[in-house]
Amino acid sequence: GFMTVEDSETKLAGYRYIPIKEPTLYEYYLDRKQKVWVPWKMLVESYVHEPEKKFSDILVPTEDSTKITWLLTLMNQVKRPVVLVGETGTSKTATMMDFLRHLNPDQYVQVNVNFSSRTSSLDVQRNLEASVEKRTKDIFGPPIGKKLICFIDDLNMPQVDNYGTQQPIALLKLLFEKGGLYDRGKDLNWKQLKDICFFAAMGKAGGGRNEVDPRFMSMFSVYNMTFPSDSTVKHIYQSILTGHTQQFPAEVQTIIPDIVNATLDLYKIIIVELPPTPSKFHYIFNLRDLSRIVAGLCLTAPHVFMAPQHMVRGWRNEFTRVICDRLINKEDQQLMDRHIEESVGKYFEDDIEYVMRSPLLFGDFRNAMSEGEARDYEDLLDYDAVYHLFQEVVEEYNERFTKINLVLFNDAR
Repeated sequence: GFMTVEDSETKLAGYRYIPIKEPTLYEYYLDRKQKVWVPWKMLVESYVHEPEKKFSDILVPTEDSTKITWLLTLMNQVKRPVVLVGETGTSKTATMMDFLRHLNPDQYVQVNVNFSSRTSSLDVQRNLEASVEKRTKDIFGPPIGKKLICFIDDLNMPQVDNYGTQQPIALLKLLFEKGGLYDRGKDLNWKQLKDICFFAAMGKAGGGRNEVDPRFMSMFSVYNMTFPSDSTVKHIYQSILTGHTQQFPAEVQTIIPDIVNATLDLYKIIIVELPPTPSKFHYIFNLRDLSRIVAGLCLTAPHVFMAPQHMVRGWRNEFTRVICDRLINKEDQQLMDRHIEESVGKYFEDDIEYVMRSPLLFGDFRNAMSEGEARDYEDLLDYDAVYHLFQEVVEEYNERFTKINLVLFNDAR
């Protein structure tokens, strides 16, 4: 057998030994060139914030995403289809899209297909046929020298027909097994498709998602994506907000860890204390909701949110809009209001009076009619201020376009 050895960042274990610093061997990558065991966490790239990038395109590198990207690269090299499976919010699509973005466009052509309950086999065939060109009489494929990568999101969404099959899945199974499909014209000619590789992502069955034919799934390499650990979630959101606040005053930057910790504390509370029930079936909260809160905070500007209390109040607004606005009765609302106040008192005790002031109104309407000016996301203070602001917007609109008569009142919100 192999001998164990204590490894470190400066002294990696050779491949003749078993490293023991990490809890399991799954935490290591065998580097065959250097002939050493490398902890995966040493291979994680540092996050570089790009302000111009859309929030949905941001992917903070983590140990899990590094492992999955390595597997995707390997499967692409051996031309093996891959499907990622996991709960909502585990970054299946984001990880896959980040992998696809880094492929060489000179070697790969990409087509993305989003399945829904109404997707038919004809829809899938048309998407594929639109992405290939004729090579010979009955052979089709991407341009010579290139490979077509087809990414299918929500693979298990198509509805099951009376015969227990999902038609898009049945068509893809035929394509995988026989390497082609039949033309939908009168002659039903056989069309052979070359140089195509498939990647897919899907959630677990249930809630509109169906079980997929196991014979079809056997043609894929299937990888399960689990919820990230608390430390990983903190690292992800802290990296994004730290990058976003680089131009903010130093005192605002220092409270970012506390904002992330407060968000996770409240998230855990609402998961436990407000579970979904038959009358509250929409009380389903996941990492996607946390991402929406952080996305809202990424709308803040340094010349508007100049002090810590401004940022904390903005955070309270985002949490309230994303989470609390889904609560359907006063008891649940009051419960979360109390927890938010306790959390603000715990992490931002000096600012609690300013942060918890009501009403909580944020928007970017001040420059709504000025197309050339930036629309700053800001605290709109109270209903009187909002009323006068909207009056100005309506008056300016009436001067420039067809006149409209709007009656503004407090309940119209």
